[in-house]
Amino acid sequence: MDDSTKQIVGFELMQVSQASSSVAMEPLGFRKGLEKILNEGIDVKVITTDRHPSIRKIMREEYPHIIHQFDPWHVAKGFKKKMVAASNRRECKDLAPWVRSVSNHMWWSCCTSKGDAKELLRRWMSLQHHITGVHRWEENGTEYRCFHQDLSAQEQRTKRWLNVNSPSFKALKSMMMDTRLLKDLQQMTLFKHTGQLEVFHNALLKYCPKRLHFQYPAMKARNMLAIMDHNENHSTDREQASTAAGDPRTNVVFKKQSQQWVSVPIYTETTQMFRDDLMERVLKRRLDPSVKFKATSSHIQVPHLSANIASVPKPSKEEAIQSHTSRFKGPSEKE
Repeated sequence: MDDSTKQIVGFELMQVSQASSSVAMEPLGFRKGLEKILNEGIDVKVITTDRHPSIRKIMREEYPHIIHQFDPWHVAKGFKKKMVAASNRRECKDLAPWVRSVSNHMWWSCCTSKGDAKELLRRWMSLQHHITGVHRWEENGTEYRCFHQDLSAQEQRTKRWLNVNSPSFKALKSMMMDTRLLKDLQQMTLFKHTGQLEVFHNALLKYCPKRLHFQYPAMKARNMLAIMDHNENHSTDREQASTAAGDPRTNVVFKKQSQQWVSVPIYTETTQMFRDDLMERVLKRRLDPSVKFKATSSHIQVPHLSANIASVPKPSKEEAIQSHTSRFKGPSEKE
């Protein structure tokens, strides 16, 4: 997906039999898709992904000239899970009210750092002072303060600050100072996120529902339809729908993750002009006497796919029966 236009510019369809395992499918498809885009002459400057170890290695070793950024949503989600797990322990239950605030602080640190890795880390580390009720502190002879407005005496008194010597604060600080996390934060300075790509994945389910199985050509064609639908309707910001009185339409839904009711906007209906264009071109093609139609032909090239994911040839039934050993009987006993 192009970051500026939010349009899908390329995709790769992978089947598990093309890789050694389902885990290996993602880096294999990533490399093929990126190579196809680069071969088209597209200048790729920044790539945003999750923190997949194999993709990190590919970007580090094969594409060092491309800036690799991580999606803050994936990092914040992982950190939030750790905080929730820690807050479930009896000695760290004081962390529970701060889970959402710490997650929001990570987003804010990435959003306001303006590409400066040192500034991002400084803003992230300022949390360890704020969460204890300290909003002005000194580091290496320089005085710093929180970026929020001064709290009133009532707010300062009623806020559930953490004690520096409490197990809750020590657990949070340990998670904040994690070496891997601090290293990953430096690859989040541009605040590039993949939220719009998740919107496409949700729309893809309309064309490729997971409860149904499709052959390779059908799967590829359905992906193409989903991409055309997305590029027509979701790559640009749709306007919020309005009522007859002119008021913006909204809906109140319950979010399972936050366990809260929130207001979400209702947007205008999507258009399906791409379908009309497809049908018109199909009819023109069928009415063209110079085009010969063959029922067995396919315009979608299908790669050589293994029958299954087995790495060794399938033995005969007799060989399989002879080599079978029951775990409930000794090797000398007969079946």
